[in-house]
Amino acid sequence: MVFRLEGDADQQTYAKRRVGALSPYQSLSELLKHLEGIYEDQDLIRKCRREYVALKQLNKLFSSFYSEFTRIFSFLNYDDVILMNDIQDKINNRLQNALSVCLIEFSSLDKLKIFLQDVNNKQRVNYQLRDEQRTVKSIAASKKRFVSSSTSASISTTSYVRLATFFIFESE
Repeated sequence: MVFRLEGDADQQTYAKRRVGALSPYQSLSELLKHLEGIYEDQDLIRKCRREYVALKQLNKLFSSFYSEFTRIFSFLNYDDVILMNDIQDKINNRLQNALSVCLIEFSSLDKLKIFLQDVNNKQRVNYQLRDEQRTVKSIAASKKRFVSSSTSASISTTSYVRLATFFIFESE
């Protein structure tokens, strides 16, 4: 086996890499695991654990939330079953409600993610349509109020002005 290492990594592994070592590395993965144990950033792992506990979807898009979720758990060594249970606690209430009425048993985190992303997209479309309908109704109601108040105010004026006012508001 040939290894190219420099500096501290070279010095840390020399005893097991040299010819005639009592317990040499059996593979590259064994060497990398040894170096990882030495150089792994323990503070990063603690930070990820804190972020993982604090992570909630709240008003974020599911895709943004899930990207953050995967970034954090990639540093942690959690089982998929644990992650599937945890994600159900971390998603927003609308998705939790949709998941509670769903009778599907998910076999993997990817299948759960696909389901939640689909539900989130459908919910977003429904909320956007509802908001657009409210806006259209609000605009229509304000036009009716404006036209009715304008026509009633112009009744006392001459018929020419009244006709012009009525024509202007009706053409809009």
